[in-house]
Amino acid sequence: MVEIKQKDTGEVLATINSDDLAGADLREYDLLNADLRGMDMQGANFLNSDLTGADLRDADLRSASLTNTILDKADLTNVNLKQANLQGAQLVNTTLDGANLSNAILTGQSGGRAANLSNASLLETTLIGANLDNVVLSNANLKGSDLNNATLINANLQGADLEGASICDAQLIRADMSGCNLSNTDLCGAHLNFATMTNVDFTDAQFSGEETQQPAILTGANLQRAKMVGTHLAKAVLQRADLSRTDLRNANLSYALMSGAILRHANVEGADFTGVHLDNVTMDFANFSKSKIAEIPSGKRNLR
Repeated sequence: MVEIKQKDTGEVLATINSDDLAGADLREYDLLNADLRGMDMQGANFLNSDLTGADLRDADLRSASLTNTILDKADLTNVNLKQANLQGAQLVNTTLDGANLSNAILTGQSGGRAANLSNASLLETTLIGANLDNVVLSNANLKGSDLNNATLINANLQGADLEGASICDAQLIRADMSGCNLSNTDLCGAHLNFATMTNVDFTDAQFSGEETQQPAILTGANLQRAKMVGTHLAKAVLQRADLSRTDLRNANLSYALMSGAILRHANVEGADFTGVHLDNVTMDFANFSKSKIAEIPSGKRNLR
């Protein structure tokens, strides 16, 4: 028999006639501020439940149904949420540090809402292959998280901190990443087509790496005023990307595809443009006199 207690008072909130909560239907119980630490709840059903403020540290919630569940201010540190369904879940100001959300579903499907993780803490969280399309992650802390192969199409990541995160081969098409911290991130193979990345800090980020790694695709991306000092962009696809007023000092852009890109007023001091065709690049008022190995096409005007 399992007793679920209130985490502060010890009041018994529910008594389940079972050795654990694996596969249990917990929809009928009031579980606000419940103490569910370390419990085995694989495949449990929490559909539409309110778990505000619950303590779920170290719990096993693999394949659990948490659709439309309210988990605001809950503690899910080190929780196993692998393959869990979190469509429409509310996780505002929730702690998910060290949690495993690999292959979890957080997007809205079949007309449902996407999950809301605004202001959530996801330090070193595993999100490999997670479906995060349309998910709200604004101002979330994702430092050191693993987002490899995750899909974040149309996701809202405004102001999120992703310093040191691994985002290889992730799908971030049309995502809003304005104001994010993406310094020291690995974005090899990421698809960032038409993403909004204004005022993003990409200092020392990697958009391409070893010969076996695919470069990132940033076709049509908005990178205005981004900080890309020392960023590795060799062979990256930057066609029609807007890099107006972007700080590209000492960036490696060798052999990048830049047809139709805009570098108006960009700071390219020390940037490496080896093998880059600049014929169809807008370069007005960029300081190419201080760049490295840039072959300036004849007829270009207004360069500094």
